[in-house]
Amino acid sequence: MNGRLPAYKKSFFLSPERPDGLQLQIFHEDGIIYSDLFIDNRFEGYAEVLHGGMIFGILDVIVWYAIVMKTKMVAMTRKAEMEFFKPIMCSTPYRAKAEMLRTEDRDIISTAWIEDSAGEVYARLNAVFREAKGLAMDAFIDRFDFSATTPAIKEYFLSLLKTA
Repeated sequence: MNGRLPAYKKSFFLSPERPDGLQLQIFHEDGIIYSDLFIDNRFEGYAEVLHGGMIFGILDVIVWYAIVMKTKMVAMTRKAEMEFFKPIMCSTPYRAKAEMLRTEDRDIISTAWIEDSAGEVYARLNAVFREAKGLAMDAFIDRFDFSATTPAIKEYFLSLLKTA
């Protein structure tokens, strides 16, 4: 099932209704989650360089989607290791990608990275997530914007209500 994934309505990173945010669009294609990036200098750290905290946040968000799409499980970050290889420049096209790698006991091992059009990796997040327990799944699902998703993707996310 490929296509655009729903945006969390209040998310700084995803919401199309937040002019102060990034308004990223997240896609699922053949087991990989990705988002094309072209971020202006409102979010720079050094002159014309995207702030490292923004990079971490983007990768953390798309890893979450990779886990949901592979497991139908809502999980939260437990531990993360961030590596920066080269500066990610503002107003330059990149692609962020993520995939869930495996589970080990209760840990969900995942990775995400940002690459340029040639596939060179500029930053990587290796993360451990754990299943979120005790969430009101109906209230959680209600906060998604499905207006740009396919019916199949919407049904996939609504099926999380049945697994809770």
